[in-house]
Formats: sequence, structure tokens, C-alpha cells
Amino acid sequence: MQKHRDVPASHRAGRLARVPKLIAVVASIAFVVTLGAFGLSGRSAVHGYTVQTVEVSEAGFNPAVCRMNREYVRFKNVGSTPRRVIRPGVVAADPPLIDTGYIKPGEYSNEILIPHGGTTEFYDADDLAHSMTVVTPVFVEYWDPICTADPNYTPPQPPCRKNPYCVRAPVMARD
Repeated sequence: MQKHRDVPASHRAGRLARVPKLIAVVASIAFVVTLGAFGLSGRSAVHGYTVQTVEVSEAGFNPAVCRMNREYVRFKNVGSTPRRVIRPGVVAADPPLIDTGYIKPGEYSNEILIPHGGTTEFYDADDLAHSMTVVTPVFVEYWDPICTADPNYTPPQPPCRKNPYCVRAPVMARD
């Protein structure tokens, strides 16, 4: 049996030189496996799922119908006032099942999971005449999403925005 001091220095250096090469090979394999899992799947490595965005404003929702898969939807306020999107409860007296809270102009709501097939109705809480429908597949796992906002859609401008002679009356609170 050889003792450590009897082994030539060139052999000891050769064994130590193999360690960085082994680490580089293991790191390369891990990189390729990660790239295959996230990079080639067509989904975001950050999310791992698809998010459809629906615009909301004083004029309503754009698009009014969002055909998507059983994944996530979010709302972007493209109007000039805060908007609140809800999914009503089962009974009129129930609180909303989903409530985004007020979304400031230019901001997005949280992402909302739609895990089941069928239709899901959302309403503008401040104007219940405005609604939109999310349609998800029932009998198939996947279909091509159609949930793109119409670029020609422009929400109406608030009155008196450019008219310096428009009457602006203060609002008084009643307690």
C-alpha cells in the first residue's frame, strides 16, 4: 500500500484536475434538462401557464367573449377611472364569488384561475350592464384561444376633458 507522499505529484494533480470537468458536465446536463422542461414547452418559464388579458373600461369589456383554455384570466383597466370586476354569488344577496377589488387605470388585476369547462360571467361592479363571458372547453382538453382585444375599440372620453367652459360642480357628501 502506497502512502500519500509516495504518489508522484503529477498523479495527485491529475485527479484534482478532473473535479472541475465533472462539475461542468453535471451543470451542462442540468441546464439541458431545464431547457427541455421549460423552454421548449411553449409556456413561460416564469409562470408555467397561459394568462389571457381582457380590457375593462367605462365602455365595458374588450373582448366581450374570451374563448380560452382552463387556465388564467386577468383584467387590465384601460379606462380613466378605477374599475372593479366581479363574478356574482349564486343568490343575489350573496357576496361575489370573485372580486378583483378596484383596478387603477393602466393596472392589471390578479390572475384568476378558471379550472372547469363551460362559461363564466364577469361583471363591472359599478355598471352591471357591462359583462363579459369566459368560455372554456368542456369535452376536450385544449382548443385554440380566441381572446384578443379589438385594437379599434376606444373607450369614450369623459365629458369636459378638453372643454374649458364646461360646468364642473363640486360633489357634497351627505352624512
